[in-house]
Amino acid sequence: MCGFTDLRDFQRAHRQWVEQALGNGFAPRDDRWSEAIAVGSLTFVETVKSDLGSKAVHREVLETDGTYALREPSESYTGKFVGENDALTPKNTVLWQEDSETAAT
Repeated sequence: MCGFTDLRDFQRAHRQWVEQALGNGFAPRDDRWSEAIAVGSLTFVETVKSDLGSKAVHREVLETDGTYALREPSESYTGKFVGENDALTPKNTVLWQEDSETAAT
């Protein structure tokens, strides 16, 4: 699991990654993670696309800054929902209030 042999080590590292990403304020929304089917290495994304079979025929693999994402073609929903989803996007976040010492593992 991500090069960790112990689940607790992974959980600790993940918690640190999240805290670092959030910094002292609200982290900006990253479309690669929130609007993609799969995100990661090219091998990983192509494997997911292959595993999806016919469900992924029209999905695109896009590269940004060395990270790959499997996504719907951008024009898929543009014409149908223009303006309807705009109000949802900026507020599509819930911040967790959880004490890392008492979090269930």
